[in-house]
Amino acid sequence: MSTAPLVTASPTAEPLANLLFDHPGADIILRSQDSSLFRVPKIYIVNSSPILGDVIRRTLDPPRNANAGASLPVVQLPESGEILHHLFTFIFPVTPLLPSTPEEIMELLSLAQKYQMGTALTHIRGSIAQQNSLPTGLEPALHSYALAQKYGLRPEALQTARTISLKQSMTIEDLDNKLDIMPGSSLYELLKYHERVRAILASDLAEFTVSRARRTITGLRCAELSSSQIPSWLDEYIESIAENPNLFDSAELNTAMARHLGDGNRECCRCASIPSQTIRDFWEALASVVHGSFEKAESTLSLVRERENPQAEINSATCPLEPFDVPDADLVIRSSDCVDFRVHKPVLSMSSPFFKDLLSLPQPPDGESVDGIPVVRLPEGSELLNCLVSMLYPVRTVIPNSYDKVLYLLAACQKYEMTSVQSFIRSEVKRGEFPTPTGVEAYPAYAIASRTGLIPEMESAGRQTLNHPMTFEILGEGLRLFEGWALSALVSFRKRCRDCLIACLDSYLVLQRPGPSSIWVGCPEVTRVTPVRASYRVDHTLPKWLDHVISQNRDDLKLQNFTHPLDIDSRMPGEYLNALQTHLDCKFCLRVHAAKGLKYCAELTNKLAQVGDKLTRFLYLSSITRFTSYSTIVLVITYWSQR
Repeated sequence: MSTAPLVTASPTAEPLANLLFDHPGADIILRSQDSSLFRVPKIYIVNSSPILGDVIRRTLDPPRNANAGASLPVVQLPESGEILHHLFTFIFPVTPLLPSTPEEIMELLSLAQKYQMGTALTHIRGSIAQQNSLPTGLEPALHSYALAQKYGLRPEALQTARTISLKQSMTIEDLDNKLDIMPGSSLYELLKYHERVRAILASDLAEFTVSRARRTITGLRCAELSSSQIPSWLDEYIESIAENPNLFDSAELNTAMARHLGDGNRECCRCASIPSQTIRDFWEALASVVHGSFEKAESTLSLVRERENPQAEINSATCPLEPFDVPDADLVIRSSDCVDFRVHKPVLSMSSPFFKDLLSLPQPPDGESVDGIPVVRLPEGSELLNCLVSMLYPVRTVIPNSYDKVLYLLAACQKYEMTSVQSFIRSEVKRGEFPTPTGVEAYPAYAIASRTGLIPEMESAGRQTLNHPMTFEILGEGLRLFEGWALSALVSFRKRCRDCLIACLDSYLVLQRPGPSSIWVGCPEVTRVTPVRASYRVDHTLPKWLDHVISQNRDDLKLQNFTHPLDIDSRMPGEYLNALQTHLDCKFCLRVHAAKGLKYCAELTNKLAQVGDKLTRFLYLSSITRFTSYSTIVLVITYWSQR
């Protein structure tokens, strides 16, 4: 096939200066968002896309829209010239051209899907398969999955989701530095899919072990057989795939066999001489089961439809609202769910510079009105506006019934520059009159505060998350509220806190003079410990009971920083006293405790508690560049400069 010529017109040919596509027999010009021009036969476009066919008919019927310098009618399209050019190569009889980056490929697929170009969409996917353009590595697959979710491309989302499940164990620790690749809503759908895959695999592999696995390895004699009469090591490997699908790999199978043979079974076990054909037959049978399980789970993967309004859950009142109608009202503000609030312009203007500027503009003659009163439509729901308006008048304040609604209320105040109202709400939260986050509600609170730029609330909620485990199970549906960068920043914050807590405990394990633990020098019952840092000179060792308390907490932090809370400061006093109870026969330690022990424990507890408070600055300054609003960045800098 010949390629349609790329035309470069002379500088004097103004109308054709950006002509990218000039097909013989053209009877229409399509113009892109960036003013690139495509001279094409209308029949090709109409036959390939019913959507574009309607656009062309609406544009040309009548009057005809003609470009000033051309005799052909012009139809404006909202896409860029580059992406349209790639799309047209899959419609016309020319050499098809795929974009060079995954982002552009996904955008091209999305464009073909948007315009309902079924044939072109199939053609594009065929070219992608031929060129192996979809990634197989973990990080590129995560990126492509996020793009497929963004553009609503289900086949690509399913393909990359399967790749990810076969590459990675889905925990916060495993994904760690990759959490900012996609928004939490897309990650939530991926996790649900992964859990469904595991459940189906567990069932299918259990049936496979009982029936097909035994048939594929007949005649094999192993020293250790499972209840299914297959080698125990093979049975255990099959079970492990259900728990971690990423273990479905021939290298993992060989590793499991090598581990079995290395446990003293090489001489008496015949597994070392399994025929290669038997291994291939087994692997093919296992692969058919695993891939079949993934196909069964495909229906559980949903495409994320991004909400335009993140506080959609409170955009409508949960119960009937009493009409807010003050005497002599001269303005109506209408909520997103069409509830009217009659208010006074001066009241709004005094409380909000935003409304002061808005209301100073002349009212359009054809503007919307109710009983002659002008109407201003707002994107907030009636429940939120009911709370907000009640704080502008000497009436009973309407209190939100949950902390997430408090956050959206604060965000509205920030948006409309209602500084005094925002300060009032924060003071009521501190007094306990307004709801506060409890337990793991700190996680969705942090997510909402981070996406709305509420710096003090983000700081407070982030600090509270340290008092709870941080796993995907704990986050639950709240994960959908997270921006990718916010989740990544929270994980980094937790890891830094963990490292600082370990460093703090290390300093108390070293008996350096002078040092916080030097008061315990002299206990006859000590434990031999290795210096934590080679530069420290250790003259003495810590009493066993105290060493156990500090060392155990330090070791737990290294192993369980996500699956357990980091609230060591709250546990330390109790653990200190409980450990001392086991050492009451030591007169030395009892004397030290009576004189300085409580102060020693209080100082350690205080230092541990200060770690999270000090590191909250890292949490927000590390993510400041992620804010999309310049005004929010200014708020962050101002907030920290006043600390």
